[in-house]
Amino acid sequence: MAFIGLFFTSSTFAQTLSFGPKIGYTTTTLKGNDVPDGTDPLSGLVGGVFFKYASESNIVAFQPEILYHQKGAVDMEDGDGIKLNVDYLEVPLLLKFQIPVGETFFPHIYAGPYGAFELDNNFTAQQTLFGITFTSNDNADVEDFDYGAIVGGGFDVQLESFYLGLDARYGIGMQKILNYDGERQDVKNRNFSLMLALGVNLGE
Repeated sequence: MAFIGLFFTSSTFAQTLSFGPKIGYTTTTLKGNDVPDGTDPLSGLVGGVFFKYASESNIVAFQPEILYHQKGAVDMEDGDGIKLNVDYLEVPLLLKFQIPVGETFFPHIYAGPYGAFELDNNFTAQQTLFGITFTSNDNADVEDFDYGAIVGGGFDVQLESFYLGLDARYGIGMQKILNYDGERQDVKNRNFSLMLALGVNLGE
């Protein structure tokens, strides 16, 4: 984050600005020593807004984002098991390297840290006895803040004063997010997301 801040304030940076919405599909799971075997990914929604500050050459850019991100995982067998849903307000800070191919096509790769604030969560347990399914819902003891790193890549297509973007990313959570019986569990977020963006160029 300090490196991004220094780079952002350098004289060769922040020559052009664009912003816009982005939305996509995410599949998330949990990793760690305390995650039960057989835990499966959970599909959800990710979306929000981004801002992109590009260098004069348009090769290097800094892209902060504000995203609503549904995360969680499920451990079900024959309809019985548990599911955890956690909704986050996620703020990635991405350093982006763009490779101009002609004047309109820009493949790119990026990486950077993220912080995420828990908005809500739901813990569901389901069990079937004698043909009757019993379901209980409650809130889990989830940490209020998560953090980690994001790596990804994609491309932007320039169309006059705006551009369309497609990118895929992988999020690596570094925070142990779950507490059980007063003890911190080795349970961390992992997610893969595919996102579409519409960027509006504001110029220099």
